[in-house]
Amino acid sequence: MHWKIRGTRRRFKPNSDKFGFVYVITNKKNKKAYIGCKQYFLGKSKLNSKWETYMGSSKALLQDIKKIGKKHFKFEVIAEYKNKRSLRYYECYFQMKYNVLATTLEGTDEPAFYNSYVGGKWYRPVEHYIDEDQRPR
Repeated sequence: MHWKIRGTRRRFKPNSDKFGFVYVITNKKNKKAYIGCKQYFLGKSKLNSKWETYMGSSKALLQDIKKIGKKHFKFEVIAEYKNKRSLRYYECYFQMKYNVLATTLEGTDEPAFYNSYVGGKWYRPVEHYIDEDQRPR
């Protein structure tokens, strides 16, 4: 299993009272990351979601993993949540907190995150907007 507790080298062991977890996967070579969530079981029949081997849902992320190898990525669990509502809320919370749609890798125009949308509703903008109220004076 490749999941670790964020910021440590300790293997992640799920809490049986929880529904799923929010995670960050980071490309160690270029520092590009992906924030998402994964539930432990699917449907009312509680089928295992195969979270242990899960590597994200971003096509671009999965292509990079295939191209350069899984060993060049960190798979970290940020936190666990007890129900679907909390899980989806905190996935969106962390995606917004780290501004996954607009942040760029330092010194480039390259997106810092593989994420293309937040909460399945808000998409990466086509153009870059600078808020005049936030501009340094």
